Amino acid sequence: MNQLGINLLVFKSELDKGIKQQQILEQIQALDVSIVEIRREYLKNLAEEILIINKLAKEFGTELYYSVPEKVACEKILNPDIKAYFEEAKLMGATHIKFNIGDLEDLSLDEIKKLRDIIDKFQIKVTIENDQTPENGNLKCIINAIDIINKNSLPIGYTFDLGNWYWQNEDPENAFDILHSAITVFHLKNVDFLNDKPTTTLLSKGQINWTAMLKKLSNNVPVIIEYPIRNEDIRGELEEVRKVLL
Repeated sequence: MNQLGINLLVFKSELDKGIKQQQILEQIQALDVSIVEIRREYLKNLAEEILIINKLAKEFGTELYYSVPEKVACEKILNPDIKAYFEEAKLMGATHIKFNIGDLEDLSLDEIKKLRDIIDKFQIKVTIENDQTPENGNLKCIINAIDIINKNSLPIGYTFDLGNWYWQNEDPENAFDILHSAITVFHLKNVDFLNDKPTTTLLSKGQINWTAMLKKLSNNVPVIIEYPIRNEDIRGELEEVRKVLL
């Protein structure tokens, strides 16, 4: 069975009020998920919070993923802070780290070697994802990035974000069919339209046939829910996913 996890964007209303992610981590234990994805942009006192999160995750037996909303590469060179992000992930005890793509296709062979060396050193699984920006979120961009990863034998996986395709006017089902074999993490959300603009919604109310996609996933691909949900709806959403994954 696929592992089931929660990205802490699920608790966006609490995060926006200043509630710390370690406090939310304590709440999640009753939800019986095996993965929690921490969001770097909500770490206010980063050094202190990372250590607390590490301690709690060990206590609860929770696997941590680390979402870093920064580009792997900028202006034809590696992001100068990329090693620091890996160090943060290591201190947190995260097994996975996720980045935006950036200028991956413009990296020189020397820069690609540096990236490979960093990944080899830290032994943390890396993914890139399709986000909601034109430069990092359209289908052509993702295909090109995966092609570069494969050609250079880079140990980088791919987080398929189901809902983000609508922000690029792309068909998520077509994208899934094309990228299916490259997916190593699946970010699950559903989308409806409000005043002709995409917005996330409950899984049962959106326009994407997400159940068909989950059934086609290899059972070693983690499924992580990633969209704001009211507290009273979280357990029900998880149960909807579990019914499909069983």
